[in-house]
Amino acid sequence: MGWIHETDTHLHEAALVAVFEDGAESHASTMVDGADYEIVERGRTSSEDRLRPSTEIVGWLLRCHCGRSNSSDGSSWTDPVQWTRVPSASLEDLARHRVFAPDADLDVGVRAEVAAAATAVWRREHLDPLDVDGEIRAAVTARRDADAQLDAAVAKARRLGRSWAEIGAATGMTRQAANERWKDRT
Repeated sequence: MGWIHETDTHLHEAALVAVFEDGAESHASTMVDGADYEIVERGRTSSEDRLRPSTEIVGWLLRCHCGRSNSSDGSSWTDPVQWTRVPSASLEDLARHRVFAPDADLDVGVRAEVAAAATAVWRREHLDPLDVDGEIRAAVTARRDADAQLDAAVAKARRLGRSWAEIGAATGMTRQAANERWKDRT
């Protein structure tokens, strides 16, 4: 189970990726003879996949696959703090990335409280810094548009015979400041 964040230009897909003590990572889960396994290496066919018992999971990495909406180019982001599997519910502390997961229920991403904690980290550490860049670009565009609209209004005011004192008063500046800003544009 994962989470998606989509903008006009980018697609972000995040999930908790199971990891093992030796650093091997799960690519997917499967079931063999009623037991859960993690695919840690893909073979040419499913019968050639390298499997590890899901019960050997020691933690999870919060990872995001990032891409442009109109491109096959992509990158990934991984939270530097591993989410650690703890042996009892009393040791679970999601704020410190400690997750209790019994052997029978290792798909921790579907637990609402784990999903909420992980998505909060993902948003705070990965998406918010990206979104703020978009907010800045949007504000720059809005300011550029507003400046163009103001320039056009001042030019119109001058064509209608308004004085620099009247334009200055309307724009919250002195007559001299208005004249210096727009004299060459009107």
